[in-house]
Amino acid sequence: MIIFALGVVACNKFQAPAPVTLYGSTQGEGSAGVHTVVGAETLWDVAQRYQLAMRDVAAANSLSEPFDLKPGQRLRLPPPREYRAREGDSLYTVSRLFVVDTSEIARLNRISPPYKLKAGQVIRLPTLTRETVPVQTAATAPLPTRTVPPQPNAPYINPAPVKREALPAPAVVPPTKITIAKAPEAPVKKTPITAQVPKRASSRFLSPVEGKILSNYGPKKDGLHNDGINIAAPAGTPVRAAENGVVVYAGNELKASGNLVIIRHQDRWMTAYAHMDNVQIKRGQTVKRGQTIGTVGSSGSVDRPQLHFEVRRGTEALNPKLYLES
Repeated sequence: MIIFALGVVACNKFQAPAPVTLYGSTQGEGSAGVHTVVGAETLWDVAQRYQLAMRDVAAANSLSEPFDLKPGQRLRLPPPREYRAREGDSLYTVSRLFVVDTSEIARLNRISPPYKLKAGQVIRLPTLTRETVPVQTAATAPLPTRTVPPQPNAPYINPAPVKREALPAPAVVPPTKITIAKAPEAPVKKTPITAQVPKRASSRFLSPVEGKILSNYGPKKDGLHNDGINIAAPAGTPVRAAENGVVVYAGNELKASGNLVIIRHQDRWMTAYAHMDNVQIKRGQTVKRGQTIGTVGSSGSVDRPQLHFEVRRGTEALNPKLYLES
């Protein structure tokens, strides 16, 4: 309720159009929208300009009360409410463009196998705060596109993309149950990670668990894609850190991934561990190669105990089998 109250005192004057980078203008790190605050802009102003929910903009930037903005401040723009599919789009390409979960898109739009998209089809995208109220439809609101027009009678500026790190896409097993969490009243501001990334113990990664591969890396039938591998193991099996590093994420905000851990390693390497039963480390903690970080489970959108494991360099997902020690 406090966020919506900001609209009452919001300033509607723009001194100049704010520099932005556009959805889809580049691949990988430059694909997300970014807004630079100018003048006396408020959170309400930014949300109205891009037709986004204020609570989503606040959550994307870990803003807390009283949500004050400063000139020059960079704001990450969350995915829009809806997207109109273009020729050649698939469930996977849309998920990578907006860094959202393929299974959530399928669930939200009731898309069944073979998960085909048609040019012009309106796709609802999951919001960061999982709102319980219905979003506007194409009949009641204009659809956001890959580009953002500037304000009338003002020049348009398109600076270089702002670097960011995207969370890895979770396992691509479509869930069968819709779970909608209540939107938080105000997002919790996270403290910066100060721990230094330790040197690697080996040039190759340690396998986090041993077991049968349920799903390999790469494209799947029906246009889906697995950005890692899914390893079967008994529930409660210890999950080991694949290499020395610093924990940059430990939580369950990505519902399809369940209990998820992401570890940053030296030289822009990252590993991700999803569907765990419990997590035994915290964000910002330094871990050693082989250290137990949690146990195997079936949290998220899977129906049997397994571990979804990813290896990334920057934002690029790589085949884990090529980087694990033999």
